[in-house]
Amino acid sequence: MKKGKHMDEILGTVDLPQATVGWTAWGTGTVGITKGETLRLCTVNVGHILINVLCGVWQNPPLMQDSFTLQPGESKCCDVKADDIPKELFDKTGRAQVRAFIQTSDRAIRANLELFDNKTGKTSIVLPLQELGC
Repeated sequence: MKKGKHMDEILGTVDLPQATVGWTAWGTGTVGITKGETLRLCTVNVGHILINVLCGVWQNPPLMQDSFTLQPGESKCCDVKADDIPKELFDKTGRAQVRAFIQTSDRAIRANLELFDNKTGKTSIVLPLQELGC
């Protein structure tokens, strides 16, 4: 599991709300993941300017957080493997519920969350992130 940072560490500030004023938030509902599966969160800049992106996959605590800048036409994906999630975060059926989020400095971004089997590569679900009315 990628060791997550708090968003204030990612931004280099302790005042996250001030740092992202005017940013757009996107997210998914919860998705279940079990051993042998990977969640892939992908973003793409469909605009004509640089876009700053904060992204993460959350359960509680956060499982993955990252920040980066996308050039026009550029994309980036981040993975969370179920095998890297601490076992205490799984329920008695072996399932962990997670959700994905991004915050962006511009709305010209598209993102999706994919869940696939590590052995076969078969995708079981692809969810587009929806803009959140914050």
